[in-house]
Amino acid sequence: MEQAARKPAVRDESSRRSREQLRDAVLSAAGELMLEGGLAAATMEAIAARAGVSKRTLYKYWPSRGAVALEGFMRNAASSWSLPDDASAVEALTVLVVSAARLFAGTPAGPLMRSLIADAQAQDEIATAIREQWLRPRRAVAADLIRRGMAEGEFRADLDVEVTLDLLFAPVYYRLLLGHEPMTDAFATATVEYVVMGLRR
Repeated sequence: MEQAARKPAVRDESSRRSREQLRDAVLSAAGELMLEGGLAAATMEAIAARAGVSKRTLYKYWPSRGAVALEGFMRNAASSWSLPDDASAVEALTVLVVSAARLFAGTPAGPLMRSLIADAQAQDEIATAIREQWLRPRRAVAADLIRRGMAEGEFRADLDVEVTLDLLFAPVYYRLLLGHEPMTDAFATATVEYVVMGLRR
């Protein structure tokens, strides 16, 4: 009887919120649960309970538990960096690489990302989410900075942008996955400095 009494309250709460408010609440809940306990903790039941919605609402907007959980985590982690105003291309790229290193070294996002990358080798849904929701937006921002540097004469004009992106960020993921050396600000800064040596005219 108690469960039956609570269900209308969930529907009423959902009906008072706009679609964007619902998505925001759900993704916030999913992101928190992912950082607290990984994909295993972000069940549809747990996400719905924390967001104050029904499971039916979740399935209305997301096809699966993995989809909503991963989107929540990606959005949560996306707030880990912001670019300074009027920064040069090199300064902005340094911010991006250092921010990624700090996120992985100093927050639960590091162990969680390692786990997700491992799961992605056998689960297409996770692999797609990492590429589309995590890598693609960050690479797009960094690619724009590289192109700006090329256009303004800060970098050589004949650069392969995709290769340059891999050179900048691959060392961070290398240390994240293997843990053979610490992920420090000094390491991340040096990574950009060394790559930039080959980018300049």
